[in-house]
Amino acid sequence: MNLLNQMDDNIKVNFIKPMLVLKIREAYKAPYHKNKYLRVSKEHCKSVATFKKFMHQFTGNWSSGPYDVQFVIKEGGFMNQPSYSTLVRVDILDGKVEKMIKDSPYSKKPYPIWKLFSDARKIAKELREKEAKKKKKKTVKKKKVKKKIVKKKVIKKKK
Repeated sequence: MNLLNQMDDNIKVNFIKPMLVLKIREAYKAPYHKNKYLRVSKEHCKSVATFKKFMHQFTGNWSSGPYDVQFVIKEGGFMNQPSYSTLVRVDILDGKVEKMIKDSPYSKKPYPIWKLFSDARKIAKELREKEAKKKKKKTVKKKKVKKKIVKKKVIKKKK
C-alpha cells in the first residue's frame, strides 16, 4: 500500500498524448461520445482562468454533470490496455465549467492540475522578482554634488 502511495506522488503528467474525457455517471464511467479526446498543453494549465477558457471551447454542447480529463500513464501494447490517471475533474453546467474539484473523492489527494497551477504561480512570481531587481539595478541614484564656492580675490587697483 505504501508503494502505491509513493507511485501516485511521482506521476508526471503526459502532455504528449491526447487526454481522454470521461463523463462520470453513478453506475459506470463511459467516454463522452462527441469529444472523446482533448489536446491539453502546459500553456493551458497556467491558471484556473486559462484552463476554464480552454475548456469552454469544447464544452458548449456537453450535457451537464461531472467529467474527468485523464492522461496516459502507461502505454498499452499487445493484449494490454493503457493506464490512465485523472488530471482534473470538472462540473459542467449548461455547457460551461462551473466548478473544478480540487481533491479526489477516492484517494482524498489533490488532482495533478493543482500542482501545475501552483508551479506556474511560483515561476511567474520569480520572473516578476527578477524583473524588479533588474529595474532597481538600472535606476541610478543621483549623488548630491556639493558645489565648491570659489572666493574671488579682490585685486586693488592702483591709483
